[in-house]
Amino acid sequence: MAIYHLNVKNISRGDGRSVVAAAAYRAGEVLPNDAEEKLSDFGGRRDVIASGIRSPAGAPEWMADRTTLWNAVEQAEKRHDARLAKEIEFALPRELPRNAWLAVAHAMADAYTAQGFVADFAIHDDGTQHNPHVHILLTTRVITAEGFGPKIRSADGRQFISEARVTWERVANAALNKAGVAVTIDSRSYAKRKLDRQPGQHRGPNREDRRARRQRQRERERMTPKHDDRDLPVPDPDGSPIHPRELAAAEVRMLSDVQREEPPVILEPNGDPAAARQVIERQNSREMSEDDAAAYRLAPDDMLDWLGTPVAAQDETTLERWENHLDWLETDDRYAEKERQDLQRQELDRER
Repeated sequence: MAIYHLNVKNISRGDGRSVVAAAAYRAGEVLPNDAEEKLSDFGGRRDVIASGIRSPAGAPEWMADRTTLWNAVEQAEKRHDARLAKEIEFALPRELPRNAWLAVAHAMADAYTAQGFVADFAIHDDGTQHNPHVHILLTTRVITAEGFGPKIRSADGRQFISEARVTWERVANAALNKAGVAVTIDSRSYAKRKLDRQPGQHRGPNREDRRARRQRQRERERMTPKHDDRDLPVPDPDGSPIHPRELAAAEVRMLSDVQREEPPVILEPNGDPAAARQVIERQNSREMSEDDAAAYRLAPDDMLDWLGTPVAAQDETTLERWENHLDWLETDDRYAEKERQDLQRQELDRER
């Protein structure tokens, strides 16, 4: 058998509580608190899996907004000890699949919207599925098309608690059966079931753990720098801080110097620019004959026409030498005869 846990409590102004703050905490949101003129800031909670508002038929549309709904509740209650909301908190069986949690929360909330309540629900889980549970905040007045009517007095007695326990048993067992889980929960006590067992006690959140988390959070806040690096003093070359007035005066002087700078002088080129422009314009407007124009158009195709120019006589010897700088590779008889003559001259010189 799965573990059964359900608790019903009041959110009362007489206890110094605010229903806007309670709704913000359970939904993990930031809600403007008009009565206390501040923000009820519980945004960023990672254990809030889902939340929503279920309204009865005929309820005004503005009641679907969490901020508007609970601030209106605070305004509707005039007594200093007024009961602002009823809360039903119940544990989700660990055997129930996670994908069934939202449907279960909707089913429980709809059981109370059918009775005329507005139900604001939130599913909590820390990620370990060690203690998944649901909070449902219920309004305490009759819902009309204009807003809130008289108090629902049936929510004050013990019968309301007994019916809530039975309702959760029915909803949870239907969900477990639909998920194919062969376990059930029972809202009856061990005594009513005539079981010789000691009832367990719901431990709730560990106060020591909460105190330790708050202490760690305060230590992190103390270690986090609260100043901006841009506000740090600027040191001079000796390491001493420069007074902000001196920095402001230096900035004014720098801006003044920049504004006083004259634009650079562009020097004219040597000679007479006007005459040079006239020469260029004259060349560009020079009339050409059709033959000259054709020769100009064909010039790119004759870029190597210098190869056809006759070689001057004084250049022939030089070109011959450079063209035959590898003549030792040639096997022509002319070069062989020359080599033989050179060898003969060398032998005659040795004999002498």
